[in-house]
Amino acid sequence: MLHRAAGALKGLIAKRPIIGNGIIFGGLYTSAEFMGQTFNNKISRPVGEKLPYDTDTLARYTFMGSCVLPHSLWAFYKVLDAKFIGNAWPMVISKLTIDALLVTPVNLTIFYVGMSALEGKEDLLAEWRQKIFKTFVTASVFWVPASLINFKFLPPQARVIYVGICQLIWVSILCAIKRE
Repeated sequence: MLHRAAGALKGLIAKRPIIGNGIIFGGLYTSAEFMGQTFNNKISRPVGEKLPYDTDTLARYTFMGSCVLPHSLWAFYKVLDAKFIGNAWPMVISKLTIDALLVTPVNLTIFYVGMSALEGKEDLLAEWRQKIFKTFVTASVFWVPASLINFKFLPPQARVIYVGICQLIWVSILCAIKRE
């Protein structure tokens, strides 16, 4: 059964990459927040003090992870792969530079402003102003090596899925920063 589901998902990605990437990326993105809540609200608390899951927050992560961020990544990677063809070191360095200095700040801004909008905050930039520098530095330490693997060794059709898998780790870090 699992083999059939994986085959169907692979076929969906091949025929409809935007939809397939949104489903996989969104699932992984939401899973990272779910794991963070499980640890913070369940595992790390004494038996009588366990907290319920924050389903509103999970819904926000699901929306951002399914409907917003995978599409910006897909578009960025499509442009990068068209402009910088291949995986020779000069191309990889160009992609890494653009990814680190353009894609990362844009996606972090989309994340913080988008989450603030979904949370109904009045000042959509307040959290961004407070956390962007720390988040950008942390993202750079995490994503530059991850992106090196992405651009040097993976085929273009695997990029968003690979990034989604990396998101399990990254979103756990991002959630911790957001909770501060």
